[in-house]
Amino acid sequence: MLVRRLSLLMAVLVVCSAFVLTVGEPSVWCLFLLPLIAAAFLLEVAGATLVATIATCVELLHLQVLGVLSGAGWRSTLLAGVLFGLAGCVLGRLHHRHRLQERRLSENGITDRLTGLHNYAAFADILERQVSVVDRYGGQATLVMMDLDRFKRFNDTFGHEAGNLALEQFGETLRRLVRDADVAARYGGEEFAVLISGAELDGMRLAERIRREVLTQPVRVRDEQVYVSVSAGVATYPDCAASASELIEHADAALYLSKESGRNAVTGYTIGASGASRSRLRAVANG
Repeated sequence: MLVRRLSLLMAVLVVCSAFVLTVGEPSVWCLFLLPLIAAAFLLEVAGATLVATIATCVELLHLQVLGVLSGAGWRSTLLAGVLFGLAGCVLGRLHHRHRLQERRLSENGITDRLTGLHNYAAFADILERQVSVVDRYGGQATLVMMDLDRFKRFNDTFGHEAGNLALEQFGETLRRLVRDADVAARYGGEEFAVLISGAELDGMRLAERIRREVLTQPVRVRDEQVYVSVSAGVATYPDCAASASELIEHADAALYLSKESGRNAVTGYTIGASGASRSRLRAVANG
């Protein structure tokens, strides 16, 4: 799309330049207003500078062809070119700021501000789409639900600022360990979710890596280091769920089993439902 727009811009510049060199009047800047505006919106400051430079060169060449180029003509043309370029740069800069603001608003709509992960609403939409993709093309979608253990006690003991730091640090861990093709989100409070393409065993292995990583990263609280742990539940669509909502329920049920088994654990829904012991769950997660 950008290549097409640039091609169209260059075509307009060529037409304007040809018109100026053949039948244009000495004052021809208005003919380049359309390319200048288009360049400012497409390439912002760089595009406006490019068009102003081309317009200045074309005008100088035009005056040369007419045989009226003099020292005064050089100076007036260069001054007009600079002013023309400055106007385009201002327009390009304004467009750049507007585009950044729109992007920021868009990101705020899908991103949790504290952790930088997807928020609940965005994750729910992605989960529904992924389930539809699996229904249409086959494959598996695995959901990992995670919860920081005893987080309320952590907040009560060290304060909400320390709690926010723990959440932010865990979000960074997820961004580092989760593949770009997969999706990590803050599901709510101290609960997080990761959606991957793969089987339950793949989700358990990822959850186990995350669990181990968290244990090696203490939260810096005042002058001490406080270690936290995470529990996880894993479920797979369509193996053990008939819908996105049921997938969430089953992953939550597996997470509850991890909590019941003493926390700091990873439980798969189908494996947990079959009565496997915690040690076996760890062994499966480790492969």
